[in-house]
Amino acid sequence: MGVITVPFDYTELTHPRIIPICIADIDVRGAPVCRGWIEHGVVPVVDPLLKIAERLLADKYRASEIAEYAVHSLSRTHGNDIGDRPTVKVLNRARLYAVDLRAGGRRSRRKLDVELFVETLESLQDQYDSAAHLEAKDTLDRIIKQLEVLGLDRVKELLPWMLQNAEGHELTREFGQKRNTITTRFYRGMRKAADAAGITWE
Repeated sequence: MGVITVPFDYTELTHPRIIPICIADIDVRGAPVCRGWIEHGVVPVVDPLLKIAERLLADKYRASEIAEYAVHSLSRTHGNDIGDRPTVKVLNRARLYAVDLRAGGRRSRRKLDVELFVETLESLQDQYDSAAHLEAKDTLDRIIKQLEVLGLDRVKELLPWMLQNAEGHELTREFGQKRNTITTRFYRGMRKAADAAGITWE
């Protein structure tokens, strides 16, 4: 098993001030990793990965850990089909895994997701009194399922960012639109999915 390092030409001598991201080229199941996820998904977003590791795990050096998880899981799920926004997929999975690690595991994180989701909805658009409808874990799952059914992929991509209260400049950089436009689209999609799931927002 080898290790792919970003930058690809990294050495301590030539890059003394750079924190490298190291990713095993074979996953835990013994399958080779699609290098495209690293070249097109990790390389362009090294700085955001370092920021996620620092902000959520208080350690920039753990960027390798969350990036490797993202690359391995995406490679296992999608193979060579990296699509047209591999950086968004890498960042989303890395961010969620960092939240898992911070929360002490995925099960704990799912409970945290609901709490953050309620807080975000309340703070971003008070006119939607949704807190009473989002108390249970399965409610969030139902909404996410409807996003998939309705083909609202962009809204689903936005969800992890909104859960973590991403800064406006982060949203603009990743999605190419102003924060107001992004949040408006997010709420319209979430309301549509909630309606389809039988959840009434008054």
